[in-house]
Amino acid sequence: MERKDFLPVLAGGLVILVVALVVKPALLGEPIGLVSSGSVPVHNPPVYVPPAPVPTATPFPDDGAAYTRNFRWTAIDGGVQTTQVRVPEALFLAHRAAPQIADPLAWGRYAIADADRPFLEDLARRIAPPAGNPEEDYFRLMNLVFFVQQIPYEPDNSTGSYIEGAIPRYAVRQGVEAGYSKSPVEMLVDGRGDCEDAAILMAGLLDALGYDTVLFRYPEHMALGIRMNEFNPYYARYTPKYFAYEGKHYYYIEGTNYTTIPTGNSTFVGKPFPIGDAGGTGIPGVTSGTPEIIPLRYIPTPNEYRIRPARLPAGGA
Repeated sequence: MERKDFLPVLAGGLVILVVALVVKPALLGEPIGLVSSGSVPVHNPPVYVPPAPVPTATPFPDDGAAYTRNFRWTAIDGGVQTTQVRVPEALFLAHRAAPQIADPLAWGRYAIADADRPFLEDLARRIAPPAGNPEEDYFRLMNLVFFVQQIPYEPDNSTGSYIEGAIPRYAVRQGVEAGYSKSPVEMLVDGRGDCEDAAILMAGLLDALGYDTVLFRYPEHMALGIRMNEFNPYYARYTPKYFAYEGKHYYYIEGTNYTTIPTGNSTFVGKPFPIGDAGGTGIPGVTSGTPEIIPLRYIPTPNEYRIRPARLPAGGA
């Protein structure tokens, strides 16, 4: 073959090679390149990028209007303690504007409301910092109990029990008196309250520290029960009173009426109510009665109903 005949043949061969390796794969969507027999092209999946976290809104910002209350009380060692409580005004007003919980068995919800929790945890840890041994743990517990017991008592039907100087809108009328259960932050802002307000506040503070507590409801009184095993303080001159609930022993704690005893020189000596002391209250129902026990985390149980099949009216569908 002459040289002039070889060049057209070579050019034709190059055209066929280009068509086989480039044009055909492009038209058929095949990968361009050398692919060994039986191999499968690798397709990289798209990289998953998680969405940015949505910041949780703070319903009661720290820089908003707030109520500030200073407290002064006597601790278990006789020393005078002081602390300050700051409650956002929006949180306080939200509680005041909320209707009362009708079911007494659900009153424990006042003590463990999520919105109050940060303030109760902060206050409880300042009054009762972590202890290193059981004896110190008991003293920190009593300091918190004494703090609540020394908040002045004021009944629900007294306008002096409320910082606004008026009985709240949603107070429940009971004959000629008004009944109103305060949330813990309401009790702190008002700086006073009755027995159920004190019990609810104490329950919230103790629950924030991890103590297992319940409410003791009597016909004319409310107190607190705290779970303890074989409780017997070495200095007690009384028989500690407890009640069993779901196989656990809950010892009585009084939340109000921290009494004062006058002395000869017109000074007063404080007399707190220690754990288990129910006889010193002077309330007959407490001394000899059995309370209704209200757990803080109460889940209503549906009642049982007798269901009868309904009969359709004549000619009805």
